[in-house]
Amino acid sequence: MKLLEKILVPIDVSSYSKAQINATIKMASAYRSEVILLSVIPDEELKDNIKSLVKKTVADSLNKIKKTLSVEKITVKNPIIVFGKPIDCIIQIANKEHVNLILIGGANVNKKGDKYKLGIIAEQLVRMSDVPMWVIKPDEKISFSNILCPVDFSEPSKRALYNAILLTRNFQSTLNILSVYEPITGLSKKISSHIEEENTKRLKAAKSKMTSFLKNFDLKGVNYNIVFKSGVVHEKILSAIKKLGINLLVMGTNGRSGLSRFFMGSVTGKVIREMPCSFITTQTHDIIQLKLSLDIKEIETHFKNGNELVKNGFYKEAINQFMVCLQINQMHIPSMYKLAEINKIIGDEHKSAYYENMAKDILARLWDIKIEAEIRKLYHVE
Repeated sequence: MKLLEKILVPIDVSSYSKAQINATIKMASAYRSEVILLSVIPDEELKDNIKSLVKKTVADSLNKIKKTLSVEKITVKNPIIVFGKPIDCIIQIANKEHVNLILIGGANVNKKGDKYKLGIIAEQLVRMSDVPMWVIKPDEKISFSNILCPVDFSEPSKRALYNAILLTRNFQSTLNILSVYEPITGLSKKISSHIEEENTKRLKAAKSKMTSFLKNFDLKGVNYNIVFKSGVVHEKILSAIKKLGINLLVMGTNGRSGLSRFFMGSVTGKVIREMPCSFITTQTHDIIQLKLSLDIKEIETHFKNGNELVKNGFYKEAINQFMVCLQINQMHIPSMYKLAEINKIIGDEHKSAYYENMAKDILARLWDIKIEAEIRKLYHVE
């Protein structure tokens, strides 16, 4: 079972960063993902001999990257090299290969105040791809220790938070859930008290919405903070990234249909174009997707799957895996203890005690059988 099966890594061999490769290693190692390296060569009118030379140069670079990843015990497909328009080719191959994530580097910005900190290709991919995007800040040390997920209680932010929670669990990070509400401002001192009262109501309303919103998520075992800010949304998000020392931002978008028209004016667009840190955008798909088979008969496989599901917070699915273990072997004590552990986490003390006592009872019986066998052997009792 792989929770994140395939990662597509588009490489510009002339400008890719170590950060992009390090992020690929970290993510693929954590989820045992297969990596697909891709390089798209702009479709220009080149002679065949020039095309062959360019393709060979690119292939040499990609094979070096493949070797680096293979040393880290990461499964890497043979690199893909195509001629064409980068955006179209990346999206086509992502769909063809059914990847879970596209991991691309942001622009290498040398000039201070450069307008395109994100990079034109990365920006267009965020706008057009339905597959989740992870854009790596080139000069940044790869870390997932401090994650920020801004929410506006919409469906896109719900998807973003779901994925942020899974990443937080897996990498044992701190998750900061941010809500920004717009305050009322006024210049007249006569109405200042009324403005203050109204802003207090807005904060209270934001907290109430957050409480209701978080009921949709399982945050057990997650180290998280809830942060409320008042002001212009994208400005407060950028400010929070700086003040909280955020190294990974997770934001939702409306997917291809909604974002393509309004991208430049959207909150997500305004934030990510500044490239404040590495970020993930979730469109219409989740990064983590469960593909479980109950037809597997090997108890070790189901037990391993169950452990991985627990680590990522899929408690219901993990229970199913451990129950399959008990169907295969009714005396599988490790599964009993795992079921006791999970039920304790989800608050079912009765079931937790039931499975723990079951395991202890079997251990006691096995011990008694062992002692009896030793006595029979010692005294030659038939």
